Amino acid sequence: MAKKRVRFSIRAKTILLIVVFGAVLGETAMVFFTLVSSNANKENYKNMATDLSKTTALVLDGAKVKGLTDKVVEIYDASSKPIREDYEGTQELKDYLALFEPVRQTQEYKDIQQSLYNIKSCNRETDGVYLGWVDYARKLCVYLCYDRETESYPVGVIDRLYEEDYPLIENHNLGFVASIYDSPYDGVVMVTAGTPVYYQSEEPICFAFVDISMEMVRAKQANRIVRLFAYLVITVALLSVVGIIVTHYTIVKPMRTLTNATRLYDASDPEKTHDIFTKLSVSVNDEISDLASGMKEMESDVYDKMRELTLVNEALNAAREETEKMTELASKDALTGVGNKIAYDGEVKLINEKIEDKEAVEFGIAMVDLNYLKKINDEYGHDHGDAALQRLSFLLAEFFPHTPIFRIGGDEFVMILRDEDYHNAESIIDAFNQKIATLENDKSLLPEEQTSAALGFSSFDPATDSCVYDVFRRADAAMYERKRQMKSEDK
Repeated sequence: MAKKRVRFSIRAKTILLIVVFGAVLGETAMVFFTLVSSNANKENYKNMATDLSKTTALVLDGAKVKGLTDKVVEIYDASSKPIREDYEGTQELKDYLALFEPVRQTQEYKDIQQSLYNIKSCNRETDGVYLGWVDYARKLCVYLCYDRETESYPVGVIDRLYEEDYPLIENHNLGFVASIYDSPYDGVVMVTAGTPVYYQSEEPICFAFVDISMEMVRAKQANRIVRLFAYLVITVALLSVVGIIVTHYTIVKPMRTLTNATRLYDASDPEKTHDIFTKLSVSVNDEISDLASGMKEMESDVYDKMRELTLVNEALNAAREETEKMTELASKDALTGVGNKIAYDGEVKLINEKIEDKEAVEFGIAMVDLNYLKKINDEYGHDHGDAALQRLSFLLAEFFPHTPIFRIGGDEFVMILRDEDYHNAESIIDAFNQKIATLENDKSLLPEEQTSAALGFSSFDPATDSCVYDVFRRADAAMYERKRQMKSEDK
């Protein structure tokens, strides 16, 4: 007796084929997405760490950082310098770290630590924000201050530099390039970047570091993969349903039509049934061939369309990025990096609109003019004049950290004071004038470093002022009065 063969219908075979194809496609998409997402996340968080470390280096109080660095380096230079990885857990390391306890009690250490903690609190994905000083000769990094008290990064602890950081030994301004490494002290994979911190010098006094835990990155990636998996499962299910319907109408139904036609065919009466197949508009071979050809054409069309959409999307992204860059460049002064006349006019327009709408506005205008720029250019060259303008912009940013600065002329700067800087304008301006007097009279400095500038200030009075220009005009007059005063004092 012949063994009965198991029969699989075309529908069952098609469903199985669709499911297998969907599973393979889903798995391939999962692998591809995981690889692309992982690489994209790494680069994204490297950029994030680099940007945040640059921000940290810019916002910190340079004078306080300089003072803290000097104290730590003084103790470090006078000590036996036990490196953490060589002396971990030893009494010698504990005794060495105890030397820095007075530093930890200083107000500048506490202020800097609070600033670092505030920065970290504003960036939830950040694992740590801290400062480190580099002993280039010994290729060591000494930690100055961490955003919180921790046994992993106490003040004074020493680590060796990684080999990828050696280039900064030759060029200190390079900083620590963002890199991913296993932290033996935190037990997690970290993205770390470090940016030089400057204070009245072109040589960095230390480096601002940012750590971002890759555990958070991986957790986000895992969530995306789970969502993608769910999406793929739903997609495969929908494709299966569609496949069954398509199979029914394009294969099963035509095959049944052919089968029924065969059954109706009566060989005993050929005249009666000779046109049954002729009338049928389906052919097994033709339908299967058309289906295969159609799928190939569909695949080709979908690929072409997707490729076209990808290229268009890339072009749009590139155009948008270029537009953003051009917009940013158009509003910045190329020499000093502060806002230019275009940016100032835009800010004035916004304030004037608020004034016209009777909104409550509170601001002041500070006009600043660099003295002796022509003399510096004529006697020492335009390079020194440019350096003097840059130096003045740095000083303004240092004394008015919350205020936008604009260069509206060759030697003229204007600032729009609001909030904290506005309410403390009198004390800040006094401090700025004292700093100018000190620099101007310091004969040991280079010509461009002996910064001399006149500052005039005026506040907006809603009772008398109808626009920003009214305030600007008084500030400009006050600035020229300050110039005359400074010239009379020189005599």
